[in-house]
Amino acid sequence: MFKNKDKVMARVADMPRGEFSPSNHYWCVTCKMLFDIEKPVCPYMPKICLNNPIPVEVIQPETTASLEKFGLFYPKIPQKVMAFLVKDNLDTIGENWALAYKEFLDEWHFPYHNEPLQMLKSFIIMTSGCETAQRVRNDAVTFIITDAGKIWEKDNLFAIMKAGTSVLANSVSFKQKIDFDTIDIVGDMESGKYYCPMCKKFFEFSLQRDTITCPLMAQKCMATPRHIDQAKYSLMDLMTVYEHTPDIYRRFITLLSNREQAKSFLRNLLEQQWKFELESEPMTAIEKRLGIV
Repeated sequence: MFKNKDKVMARVADMPRGEFSPSNHYWCVTCKMLFDIEKPVCPYMPKICLNNPIPVEVIQPETTASLEKFGLFYPKIPQKVMAFLVKDNLDTIGENWALAYKEFLDEWHFPYHNEPLQMLKSFIIMTSGCETAQRVRNDAVTFIITDAGKIWEKDNLFAIMKAGTSVLANSVSFKQKIDFDTIDIVGDMESGKYYCPMCKKFFEFSLQRDTITCPLMAQKCMATPRHIDQAKYSLMDLMTVYEHTPDIYRRFITLLSNREQAKSFLRNLLEQQWKFELESEPMTAIEKRLGIV
């Protein structure tokens, strides 16, 4: 790859410019990611990526499945903060999160009315941070949330999900009964935490592996994410990821009245589990982007 890097960069510089989004909301048809950015240039590899991010006003994102990448592959930091904060009023929290999620989908021009089951599944994955299976029958759907206990108190999560999916199902006339189950697959095994030196993104897998391929573009990406024990990175890198990522988790967390109580929890999480040095400027920016302050 790097043998022709200069030629690729020169060629990319000569390619047609993209369209601007008045809302700063973009998506990529190749990696299926969503970006909150000011101009139509890949925020992670601006000089070498062949794609232009597409304004959601020009072409709407294809499916809410693109949101699941944030829930499945990105660090479970927002979900752990949410799980730490929720104590009571679980039905109300679920209903409010569902409304915030629907508002987000509308703002980003998702065609979710065409895919109600997928929309429900994406909501569960985004909020839980867990993989989700479906058992579909004529009159009912069971969502099976895997390894929920690694992040959530299961009773809390189920109460929130039942209330939230009920609101969403009614909004799209989804008639089948919805219920939930859970199964532990990886148990107490440590999750795998990785950093990509090329795009400077962080990934968390359900269990630790010796090597992984890029979970966003496995067939095309020519970089290899490294386990954080073998990588050099800074809190500024994580701050940049959150600055470019849609603010869906801020929308959830700001609906919790006690959110400032998560400050020390978040700092301990970043320091102990992700081995960050807690620099002041990026730390404050991350807290704001997550809605903790």
